Amino acid sequence: MSAVHVFEKALSVADQVRRAARVVGRRIVPPEVVGAAEFVLAPKLKDAWGGPFNGQRYRQEVFSELARLFAPVAIVETGTFRGTTTDYIARTGVPVYTVEYNRRFYVYSKARFWRRRNVNLLQGDSRTNLTKLADGVLSGAKNDNVLFYLDAHWGADLPLARELDIVFGGWPRAVVMIDDFQVPHDSGYTYDDYGQGKALTPDYIAPAVAKHDLVIYYPATPAAEETGKRRGSVILAKRDPHGSALASMSLLRT
Repeated sequence: MSAVHVFEKALSVADQVRRAARVVGRRIVPPEVVGAAEFVLAPKLKDAWGGPFNGQRYRQEVFSELARLFAPVAIVETGTFRGTTTDYIARTGVPVYTVEYNRRFYVYSKARFWRRRNVNLLQGDSRTNLTKLADGVLSGAKNDNVLFYLDAHWGADLPLARELDIVFGGWPRAVVMIDDFQVPHDSGYTYDDYGQGKALTPDYIAPAVAKHDLVIYYPATPAAEETGKRRGSVILAKRDPHGSALASMSLLRT
């Protein structure tokens, strides 16, 4: 065997050892311990995905304008991750309810926001927790404006369709922003596609749009002018009462 082959074999073995070590580590160290350690030892992780809303400046402006225009009594986020966008949302001073399924990221965010009185972290499935909010602490907000940021999609079990039914069934005056969504008129924005029937496109949300009589708005800013990751998004609300208000926003288009 030549020296080159020996070297390549050694690299392959080393890679297998590293992979095995990561698997063993995940099994031995509880995810909540990993999350807490990451918060303490890796401060740079606070700016995950390039910053709030994927580091997209115009998306940040859209959200801020929605919060100003509709003056929500609460903001609900699904998919906390490391709380980067949560932190931006919480600056509104409005009560924030944010849901994270992954125990590791939940503990990380719990450590991050333990002093923020307006941030309420919930752990578990987004659909279950949205139902609990509708029946519990936010049951009195059914006739108020509530702003939602839905970002819990991350794999084969796509909760978005059910999330939309819960949101518009529980809060008729809801305004919803969905992350990672296809922008039909601008291919420069990327979006999530998890396979047959699970791409975040207008076709996927069409049943909810028809059922709840929703209006659909996309970013008016071309992707080429956006910053950060340039992930697509969509804004949804019932035609009555919020259709005309959304139509007045220069940062949005149909």
